[in-house]
Amino acid sequence: MIKFTRLTNLLLMILLVLVALLQIMGKSPDRLGAFFPAWPGLLMFASAYFIPWCALSDTAKPGLLNFAKGYTALVLMFAIIGPVCVVLNGEVISIPTALMGVSLVGLPALLNFLALNQKLTQLHAFSCTVQTAPPSQSGTGNYIKAHWRGQLSLGKSFWLNGVGIGNLLAALMVTGLARLMEASDTSLRILAGVSLLGFAIAVLVWLWSITGIIRSASKHTARGGSGLVAGLTLLLAFFNILGMLLNASSSYVPQMKEFAMLASGHDSMKRVEISTSDKGDVLQLRGTIGEGSMASFADALKKNPQVKTVSLSSPGGRLREAQQIAKLIKSGQLNTYVEGECSSACTYVFLAGKDRAATPNAHIGFHQPSFPGIGGAELAVATDSMAKHYRAANLPEDFIQIAIHTKAEGMWYPNREEMVKAGVITRVSLGGEDNALFNMQSREEVFKDLSNSTVWRNYERRAPGKINEVADLIWTMKLAGKDRQTIQDAVTLASRDVYLRALKSAPDDLLDEYAQLLSEQLESARQLSPQACTKLIQGTLSIQRTMPEELIKRDTVLLEKIMASKPRSRSYTMASKEFATSARKLQDLMSPLQRQITANLEAYANQPILQCEGVIGLYSKILRMQDADRHVILSALMQAK
Repeated sequence: MIKFTRLTNLLLMILLVLVALLQIMGKSPDRLGAFFPAWPGLLMFASAYFIPWCALSDTAKPGLLNFAKGYTALVLMFAIIGPVCVVLNGEVISIPTALMGVSLVGLPALLNFLALNQKLTQLHAFSCTVQTAPPSQSGTGNYIKAHWRGQLSLGKSFWLNGVGIGNLLAALMVTGLARLMEASDTSLRILAGVSLLGFAIAVLVWLWSITGIIRSASKHTARGGSGLVAGLTLLLAFFNILGMLLNASSSYVPQMKEFAMLASGHDSMKRVEISTSDKGDVLQLRGTIGEGSMASFADALKKNPQVKTVSLSSPGGRLREAQQIAKLIKSGQLNTYVEGECSSACTYVFLAGKDRAATPNAHIGFHQPSFPGIGGAELAVATDSMAKHYRAANLPEDFIQIAIHTKAEGMWYPNREEMVKAGVITRVSLGGEDNALFNMQSREEVFKDLSNSTVWRNYERRAPGKINEVADLIWTMKLAGKDRQTIQDAVTLASRDVYLRALKSAPDDLLDEYAQLLSEQLESARQLSPQACTKLIQGTLSIQRTMPEELIKRDTVLLEKIMASKPRSRSYTMASKEFATSARKLQDLMSPLQRQITANLEAYANQPILQCEGVIGLYSKILRMQDADRHVILSALMQAK
């Protein structure tokens, strides 16, 4: 058997040389080329044959035989455990590749191990050295103590208890436990507790394993073993301890600290805040999705069975809590809605909605998962899990790849067209569907929300006390039981009067700027829908929720200019002679249909497309007029508002 095995190793090394030559010539078969992708791969497999070939020679010493046996055992374990780990990680191994691995790695390693063991047995049979009988190892307790005290052979301590139990078995147990917990509905708090327990057990097993290896290595020479093998083992143990300490500071300690806080109910992320609309048909989720958020959400659903929509405003949070909230939304066939931001874990919740609506300026953000201390293989597994979740939501693969390759430190905010195309949102909303402003629980909350708005701060500069006035209006009408639309109409009226007073007396250059901006806003609203365009004409469309960022900035700048401007010296009305003269010139530029529509806009209230086209045509013609006529027309139109 020894000679046959040595010959087999020689033939396999010749085969590797041929593969190397084929790769150099660029003619390697596809399977061989895939199995040996580069020179490091060839050298690694060559060592698996070369070392046993040398050790099986007639002149080999016991030290080399022991080393070769240990190295061959490692190769054999790699051949067995490697494919298992790949499968557990969710990858797929083709049958040809698996057979290639068994033929070129597994079987030769097994053959070499048996041949080396046979040769070592033969050497020991001729040895005259009397070995002290090993201590009794019957029973699990005695075996554990024997390893801890270093009484087991170095090979058994290192390969079986170190590599096998201390590393591979523990890794497989942790992986299997993680898969099991992920598939169950276990709460995040329990999962964190189990993770802490698993980590504690893993640390104890590692301490037992590494201590026994070090003690066995220190006694290996006295038992007649090779000093080189003992030294190499101690060196490997040193690097193992060093690696463990480095990982502890950068990974294990931060993770366990976070798990400890989660398990004790002291999550660093706050539980999501949940409020209900007046009618009870909308649940509003605000803030981070911390531990316990799912329980709060489930309780809110039980108290409000009439809920149809979940409104979201969250920078993210715990993925597991978000997954469980998403399950409740999906099982209840609820809709989801976003006006502000919904990023990271919040996207899990949003994608669970049956109808997923978002305003044009909503920020829906994607990036890789994150957790303190996570990285490397753990991050890869978490990212793969996120990709599977997005695939289950039927997002296209190119969209998913951008999302999962965006670093956790950054955020990818796809635009409206990208989200519609990918199916992230099913409907573009014009805003106001969750009515968050009118669901505040106190007058102070209303005032705070208004004060945080750039638009309302601009009103306050023009008319000091305006925010207080509107806050009082909203809270009084809410206490009186007024419906949402009535309150919205009153707020719109209260906000328009200040702006319109300033607009009526604005100088000509600002009126020109207003007309140009309004024309572009009408075009943008028409792209959303005819209804959006009509709302803009009526002054009820939310610019902040629907317009592109560039138009919002220009609208804000223009508002500030108008509020700070000096009143014009003269204004014109539609009854003035100057307006009549300029109006005739404008009529000549317009088509008969445009003249008909703009003469009586209310008559086309049920035809938003025509109403929109008429007003867009009106302003496009005004902007083409001579300065003097344009300024008269615009001044008169502002007076009529």
